[in-house]
Amino acid sequence: SGINVNETSALKYSALYACVRLISESVASLPLHTYQRSENGKERLREHPIARLLRNPNKNMTSYTFREVLMGHLLTWGNCYAEIVRDASGLAVELRPITPDRVRVDVDETGTIRYIVDEQVTLESDEIFHIAGLGFDGIIGYTPITLAKESIGLGLAAEQFGGSFFSNGARLGGILQHPAKLSQEAADRLRESWGNTYSGSNKTGKTAILEEGMSFTQLGIPPDDAQFLETRKFQVDDIARWYGVPPHMVGSMESATFSNIEHQQIEYVTHTLRSWLVRWEQELQRKIYMDEDIYPQFIVDGLLRGDTKTRYESYRVARETGWLSVNEIRALEDMPSIEGGDQFIQPLNMGTVGETEEVDARNWQQPLLTDALSRAKRLQENAERNALKRKGDYYGEWRDKWAREDLPPLIAEIIEPVLDAIEPDADIMNIAKEFIFTERSVEEFAKHVLGGLNG
Repeated sequence: SGINVNETSALKYSALYACVRLISESVASLPLHTYQRSENGKERLREHPIARLLRNPNKNMTSYTFREVLMGHLLTWGNCYAEIVRDASGLAVELRPITPDRVRVDVDETGTIRYIVDEQVTLESDEIFHIAGLGFDGIIGYTPITLAKESIGLGLAAEQFGGSFFSNGARLGGILQHPAKLSQEAADRLRESWGNTYSGSNKTGKTAILEEGMSFTQLGIPPDDAQFLETRKFQVDDIARWYGVPPHMVGSMESATFSNIEHQQIEYVTHTLRSWLVRWEQELQRKIYMDEDIYPQFIVDGLLRGDTKTRYESYRVARETGWLSVNEIRALEDMPSIEGGDQFIQPLNMGTVGETEEVDARNWQQPLLTDALSRAKRLQENAERNALKRKGDYYGEWRDKWAREDLPPLIAEIIEPVLDAIEPDADIMNIAKEFIFTERSVEEFAKHVLGGLNG
């Protein structure tokens, strides 16, 4: 392409800058927690010294800025470095980023790694936090900018061509031919006059008027013939491919549809971000934590959340099958906990294999009967509401006849299936009549009925 490409000039290409910015901001914005393995799985350590260090890595940077800077280095140079400052006990107390162009990695014949900074200061391996991208020796990562320099150069060249094309005027670059021989002064004057009249993007499309037998010959390839726009579109996808970023996330919507964008977002997290997050977690574990039972973990749940309907459906399944409580679900939605929300439930037809312990009947009888009585209550209330709307003594007649003779069978029909499951020989009609005129709440009446049936 003839374009000089390095870690700085490459960022002038919008597609590459967008990829680097997207991945850097994604890693920087994710919650990074500290956990300790325990008998119940894991426990979050909010006030552990390393947890505080990751929240404030040094006096000049927030956690977000620190991770964003190091990811920017990693995605352009292929490596990122930070000096580890330790206290007298060896605990890391500060992390100071070092730009990769200042660092040279030296490996001696014993395999010991040392880092030479500015060719003056030598730091041991445990004094440098170093994340390497894909590399040839497992120590130093390839420089993505060097590997992709032709793709980047082609994109930059297309931008330069477009800028030059519009700055010189559309389709008016060429040769002016005059039938006579012109003096140098006349040629310079004609060139200047032509440029002042037709050169520049604001003069594009003006009609040229030629005199004295002059002719104009078009030079160069028009952008349409050179597939200028197609080249620029392809280069965006090409750079996105180098970084494993879905094209729609850097502004290329050619292949994006409403149905596949959500899946591309999930693929971005699982196939692009995950590899970088694992590198961070393992280097933190190796150089900063130095304890097998205490470890860091990025929380990516927020990036994997689907639309509202999909999330709520998954919560329902998790709740009904007994592996998420109400408060755990509310925490995932950034909502405060509620009283009694830490209880777990499971379907009545499920239990531990081989378990023979009898289940308390009230655990399933009470909800079923309460639900049936609630539906019957609504039927009764609707009937009474309609009776009150009628004129004359209709309501009194309803109390004497309808409520005593016609309504009980309808209510009995609703609660009969439940009572048959609980007690097939129950006097359903008497229960229905008693329910019509009871002043108890639905829950209290259900307990009353179950108490009578269970003796």
